[in-house]
Amino acid sequence: MAVVDVVAQHGWGFGAWCWDRWRDVLPTNFALHCPDRGYFGPAVAVSVRPRIVLVHSLGLHLLSPQLWATAELIVVISGFRSFHSACARQARRSRRTVEQMLARLEREPAALLTDFYARCDAPLDSRWTGIIDADGLRRDLQLLQESVLELSAMPTAAQVIILHGSRDRVVPVERAEELRELLTNSALAIVAEAGHALPLTHARACWERVERAWRGMHP
Repeated sequence: MAVVDVVAQHGWGFGAWCWDRWRDVLPTNFALHCPDRGYFGPAVAVSVRPRIVLVHSLGLHLLSPQLWATAELIVVISGFRSFHSACARQARRSRRTVEQMLARLEREPAALLTDFYARCDAPLDSRWTGIIDADGLRRDLQLLQESVLELSAMPTAAQVIILHGSRDRVVPVERAEELRELLTNSALAIVAEAGHALPLTHARACWERVERAWRGMHP
């Protein structure tokens, strides 16, 4: 049976380790490759030609363009085109939140991350240990503040699954609904009683949806 390469890009504040539980649920013919931004250790790049791409949160904006090119199935988990709402009042609030995070990152990065993980509903055993690259975290937090995904960069032939937790306190469900409306080749599934850290908390449930879609594309 041919191996299906899967690339999984983590989001802000996490690392490649957020996909560890997926290795226990993927069938043996699916090979998981996980780039790492280097927030807590060496950065890791991958150079495969994936047929499935998984992106979590800001990971949708971090993935190398070369890795989109061969994707047949793209899975956007807790993602967004822009972190900020089109509603000016809501956008001012979320921009102020990011500004406060940037300021706190300068003073107390570990405490900021601890509170961020709690807001994500990330389990305790998922948290970082050791060194923190505050410069890298700052760079990508500033990207989150300004980035608006260029939809034309996504392969038009790829199918898109959007997975979002119903209780996500970091990225509102509305951001997922906006993506669904903008991407005509997409389907949205809301994961009940789930927060922002779906790759950590709902690996099996998410993969079951991904595999079902993949098997439907390749019966």
